Amino acid sequence: MIIGRDHRLWMLGTGAVAVAASAAYVAYAALSPNGARGGSAMGLVFAFAGTGAIVFECLLSARKKYPASPIGRVSTWMRGHIWLGLLSFLLILFHAGFRWGQGLAFVLMWMFAVIMLSGIAGLVLQTVLPRLMMERVPNETVYEQIPFVIAGLRRESDERVEFITADLGIPAEEYEVVYAGGVKQYFDPAQKASAKEKVDAVIAQRKASPQIAVDEISIGVMRTHYLQEIRPFLTEQPPALPRKLFRTVNSVAAYFRLMRTIMPVATHAVLNDLEQICNERRQLALQSRLHFWLHAWLYVHAPLSMAFLIVTAIHAIASLRY
Repeated sequence: MIIGRDHRLWMLGTGAVAVAASAAYVAYAALSPNGARGGSAMGLVFAFAGTGAIVFECLLSARKKYPASPIGRVSTWMRGHIWLGLLSFLLILFHAGFRWGQGLAFVLMWMFAVIMLSGIAGLVLQTVLPRLMMERVPNETVYEQIPFVIAGLRRESDERVEFITADLGIPAEEYEVVYAGGVKQYFDPAQKASAKEKVDAVIAQRKASPQIAVDEISIGVMRTHYLQEIRPFLTEQPPALPRKLFRTVNSVAAYFRLMRTIMPVATHAVLNDLEQICNERRQLALQSRLHFWLHAWLYVHAPLSMAFLIVTAIHAIASLRY
């Protein structure tokens, strides 16, 4: 999310309220014999105003569940969530007289501080990471489809390598399922038989003997490097060594540059394809990491906000009662 011109009205509105509230707090604190107190009339006004803003903040998740609801667009609610969230923290500070108190009040202030910091962190991440993803992940795919795309890359690389090595001994079960439109689909028996008849000859020929003529030593080198280093990288959870070997564009390029020096020229076209496949897998790994950081802050922000609302209600009841 980028704070742009569409935030101007919210920014000006909350800014004006913040200035007015600050002026009222200064006058109230100066005129109060005992200073600003949360239990005073003005302190309670700040408390109710801040709590109202907090309740609105917590309603955003409910609003997102009903995107077709007529009570304002989700984007409008999100803008309000940002600016009213900042304003609510200021109002609660006015309510507390900039004191963090003791006991439950102390816990509430620390919870609110963490919520605010996590929200600001989320805003920064949602501003920076999508642009970073566009720059560094040109082959970005739908996040939920990443496992299927990885499986497709692995199968494609197996087929390429088998032109050099013949049968790699990959279990046939890996290829029993096809993916279309992101949905797992199984062939019905007739379709499966028909498709199998069409590709059996090609697969059998490729697995029976190498289609690219190279010496036995080169075949062994290709098989070893592929099964121990390249193919493990083309899984959903690559081991540490393949992740290190193919972590950056330069490391991928260096690896396959070395492979091209030790392998015959006849295999270079396959190695070029494998380099491209590994780069695509590397981009998917980067997309997964960026996606995690794009949403990780919510695991702190959202549940803590709900807990904060409950503890605030307990604090209010206890304060009014005693």
